[in-house]
Amino acid sequence: MEFEIRRARTADIPGIMRIMEAAADPEHPDWYIQDNEPYMRKRVSEDGRATKDGFTLVAQAPDGGIAGYFVVTYPEPEKNLGHFLSYSPEQIAQAVMMDTASVAAEYRGYGLQRRMAEAAEAEVIREREDVKYLLCMIHPDNVYSLSNMRGLGYEVRKEAIYHGRWRYVLEKTLEKGLTEY
Repeated sequence: MEFEIRRARTADIPGIMRIMEAAADPEHPDWYIQDNEPYMRKRVSEDGRATKDGFTLVAQAPDGGIAGYFVVTYPEPEKNLGHFLSYSPEQIAQAVMMDTASVAAEYRGYGLQRRMAEAAEAEVIREREDVKYLLCMIHPDNVYSLSNMRGLGYEVRKEAIYHGRWRYVLEKTLEKGLTEY
């Protein structure tokens, strides 16, 4: 099945929210921290360009529906995950958050989370020359997301409590000359 990975636009928010609401898994309630529509609106623009808060990618299914999404956040310094890793102020300024991702149940198994993460990294590299660190948090038991991000070179750096839930803090350091997506 072919999917188009592209920047989300405002019109995609209802599809993103449907996936987000369905992602809450009663079997694993601590795995996913659900955001809300105002949060998403800060990371999606009418024309798909990044906002001051970040950007969102979607995987568009062949029928035009949204199969998954991936959010990148340009956090305010005081909310940067680099604090969990004792980053210096200079490092904090060079870090972005590979924030949240979800794939609709009917589209799992196509490698979409990983493909969106790769595309998100390429977008960050293309648009933000100042970024050196990509950070994310994943529940220790979420083997699917851990496998995807570790496969892309992220390393577990710390275990922490975030919004009352256990998380691994993962880090990837960008090197000059990375191949773009």
